[in-house]
Amino acid sequence: MGSVPILTICLRNHLRVIIENVDSITHTLTGAVIAKAIDDEKVGNWGTVAGLSMGFFPDTDFVLGLFNRQFYLEYHRDFTHSLLLIPLYALFFSWLFTKISRRPHLWSFYKVCFPVLVSHVLLDLLTSYGTMIFSPFFEHRFSWDLVFIVDLIFSGIIVLPLAVSLFIRRKAQWICRGSLIGLTLYLLFCWAQHDQAIDLTKSFARHLGEKIVRVASLPQPLSPFRWANYIETEEKVYQGFVDLIRKEDVSATVGEATPFSSTSLSGRLKKLDSLYRPPEKMEYRSWHKLNGSPWVERALDTEGVKFYYWFARFPVVRSVNSRDGRHRVEFMDVRFFIPGIRLPFLYFVELDDSGRVLSEGFFREEEKQKE
Repeated sequence: MGSVPILTICLRNHLRVIIENVDSITHTLTGAVIAKAIDDEKVGNWGTVAGLSMGFFPDTDFVLGLFNRQFYLEYHRDFTHSLLLIPLYALFFSWLFTKISRRPHLWSFYKVCFPVLVSHVLLDLLTSYGTMIFSPFFEHRFSWDLVFIVDLIFSGIIVLPLAVSLFIRRKAQWICRGSLIGLTLYLLFCWAQHDQAIDLTKSFARHLGEKIVRVASLPQPLSPFRWANYIETEEKVYQGFVDLIRKEDVSATVGEATPFSSTSLSGRLKKLDSLYRPPEKMEYRSWHKLNGSPWVERALDTEGVKFYYWFARFPVVRSVNSRDGRHRVEFMDVRFFIPGIRLPFLYFVELDDSGRVLSEGFFREEEKQKE
């Protein structure tokens, strides 16, 4: 492999890290907005420090990724995002801030720490990733599917008023309160769009003639009007992309191209735009959840795949390949699949003729590049 492909892979890895951290930055700044909206004079600027710190704290679980990818996926948005543990976290950090700041106002710090921690969990619930809000007693991942993990409108409603409040300090409290009101209105707007997308999904599901397991509409990047609709039946998973306000169909034929192709950014954006069709012209693609291969059945018995099916929302068998006594089964979560643009969280298992596991795990970026 030449230096240019290696550099390309490195740049993509750094870009992925940056994108993942945008969400944490928004949480952190939201904490500052909440603290300024409360504006307790007893703690002064320390209230803002507490807000910033508590906005970021739940995402400190990123250190789990230093161990391995599976460990991170298993515990990300787990105990640091538990609504049951938040009162204890808030109390501990409130006590800590009284010691650091030398301002003995535990309640003043608590009424900043507690709502900021709650806001972080609630905002994570708005995405489709899944948050274990009842950890450590219940490991189900809850999601409300209202906003994409990086929503520029959402971030703007937080960042711009916060920046203005730094220059108009006398009105900072009311500016930040206005920001929170604006954020609430935006989320209600997204809720209305989600309901409209769900109605479209249910309408398509009624005409399938199959037993429906569940339906979902997941938010998409760059627009609150864009949704990916999913129908899971006993045998298949269907996926369709819609733009609720689009009138003309600008779609192009898009297959399952390599998600890390060498197309330019503008080309990828055009390809992304072409996926979303007007409501009356939506098309759905389907995948069989299983393909009947005995190697799939053996792979499903491994602990790694059992974990993958716990994490994935719409898992399907992507492919089964046999060669030279090695049998490779690949799984994907259709929830994260954007044709030709994005295909993360791929999992594979390789078996020998006796069914013994030779290797398994998540794809590395280099492996995706070769696909």
